[in-house]
Amino acid sequence: MLREVENRHPDAALIFGDPLSGTIDLETLLAAARRQLRLVLTCAVAGLLIGLAYLAAEVPLYESTARILIDKNQPSVVTKLTESGSSTQLDPMMVSQVELLRSDRIGLKVVDSLGLASDRSFLSAPYSLLNSLRGSVASVVRSSIGSSEDRGVPVNPSVERGPDRWQALDILAENLTVARVGDSYILQIQFQSPSAEMAQKIANKYAEIYISDQVGAKDESIIRARSALAEEVETVRKRSVDAELAVHRYRTDTTLTKETLVTLRQLELEASSLKSQYELVLQQYQESLQNLSMALTEARIISEASYPSSPSSPNSIVTLAICVVVGGMIGAGMGGIREYRERFFRTRGQVRDELGLDTLGMIPLLDGKPIQRNKRDHAAGERRFIEVGNSAFNWVEQHPRSEFAEAMRTVKVAVDVELPRKSTKAIGIVSCLPGEGKSLIAANFAMVLAMQRCRTLLIDADIHNPGLSPMLANGWERGLANLLTGDFKARDMLAHESLPLRFLPGVNQSQQKVAQTVLPIEKMSDFLLKAGSTFNYVVVDLPPLAPVADVRSFVQHLDALVLVVEWGVTARTFVRESLNNNQVLADKCIGALLNKVDSKTIKLYQKFGSAEFYSARYGQYYQS
Repeated sequence: MLREVENRHPDAALIFGDPLSGTIDLETLLAAARRQLRLVLTCAVAGLLIGLAYLAAEVPLYESTARILIDKNQPSVVTKLTESGSSTQLDPMMVSQVELLRSDRIGLKVVDSLGLASDRSFLSAPYSLLNSLRGSVASVVRSSIGSSEDRGVPVNPSVERGPDRWQALDILAENLTVARVGDSYILQIQFQSPSAEMAQKIANKYAEIYISDQVGAKDESIIRARSALAEEVETVRKRSVDAELAVHRYRTDTTLTKETLVTLRQLELEASSLKSQYELVLQQYQESLQNLSMALTEARIISEASYPSSPSSPNSIVTLAICVVVGGMIGAGMGGIREYRERFFRTRGQVRDELGLDTLGMIPLLDGKPIQRNKRDHAAGERRFIEVGNSAFNWVEQHPRSEFAEAMRTVKVAVDVELPRKSTKAIGIVSCLPGEGKSLIAANFAMVLAMQRCRTLLIDADIHNPGLSPMLANGWERGLANLLTGDFKARDMLAHESLPLRFLPGVNQSQQKVAQTVLPIEKMSDFLLKAGSTFNYVVVDLPPLAPVADVRSFVQHLDALVLVVEWGVTARTFVRESLNNNQVLADKCIGALLNKVDSKTIKLYQKFGSAEFYSARYGQYYQS
């Protein structure tokens, strides 16, 4: 019977260890990982396929690199550098050179030098999949707009589109990379292009233009410095010459006396000082010219851009690895959500913890096949026998030593233990939802009872959608409907050819309307009382609990109920609430059967050492 249980477990499938101890059950986590492994692998493979599709559609880009050395020891480049070991961000001179290479001035010189503004292959070349799609859409839009606006307007062939320097400059800026190599005084110029040749040409041209720009700047500096120094030399020279002339005139025009000799001496000293100053300035001028000439070689190309033999982007290995990892992570996330939302019965422990019921058996999904039978006419009054339409409905008769047959025998033992003093035991087979397999269970359970020489009556009591009658009495017109209307005869029950089994068919389609208007409680109770003197067991295939209320009418006339739950399909909360809403039904329930169990995956839902863990060995035992 249903026991009172404390609902200690949430509806999630993962129970991470003992909540009181605060530990994580690693075995449970590994079991969850094994259950979701197929989903994770599927998502990883999907990611791999997406990566392959991306690589097939993506535009391959070629990258070429040129390197320039900036000689920090040249005095005309910089007079004082920052301390040794400063990073790129802290070195203003190198940062300035990087920005100079990225400037519009250098870029426009490259555009003009290579004629990129009029190179349609360069301007229209796709640099990425997104760029290609965007260009295609823009082309379609332009063509549609042009066709609608320019229809009937003559085209002037002499009108040509001029060079688009700024568009070419934007393309250069988007695909150019200039960076300092570590803490060195080397600048690295990289350019990506769909054309390997174009990537090499542009990288080299940037380096050449930069060197030319530096040389031009230094030429201007030399001219300005030379002019300034020349003016200063000329000024000092004139002053020195004027002083010499003053000494000469004073000596010629003046009578030398003691007083005039002092003045002459002063003039000679001044002329000598100006001459020395002139010689010093002249020496500085010559040294400056020499330093300025040396400064022309401060920036030089140390590595020209080479022809790229293979694309640098996209990186196939990295792209595929990222796609696989991301796909696997998505699969793991989806698997985690599936585990968290796991609400179904998978193990005996879940049945015990959620419902307080013993699991009487875990029944694998049966591979039943239709049985072809020859049609024959029956004489009036001739007893008709049960004719099974599908091999699954008499599985225990064909496989008496199977795991399924053993589960049916376990149900009989449970019934006998719960009802030891009952001479006739009325057992209802019920499920919460349609399609869980209760009719198949009822047919095989009745056959197991009959195989043990127990007089057994099987009743199809589902007046809404009979499941047993089409499989055991297809085409039979009499049965439960006649019982409910008071027109019942003993020959309405079908017999088994070799077993002490009788079957009372349900209501066929033409009788459903009549049967549903009759309250079956009194009729069924009287019939069950009469059956007690004839049968040892009465097995009733009841309607599902949820959609109809007939079970509540039948249950008070039954001695016990067996609940059939579809493994991995019916929610635990739903079953628990269905039983809690009818205490009489719950009290008469002696156990549950987990039906349609997947024998290949049941092992993943239980810990080592449990009954489910060894389910495969059970299967081998029954097969032998």
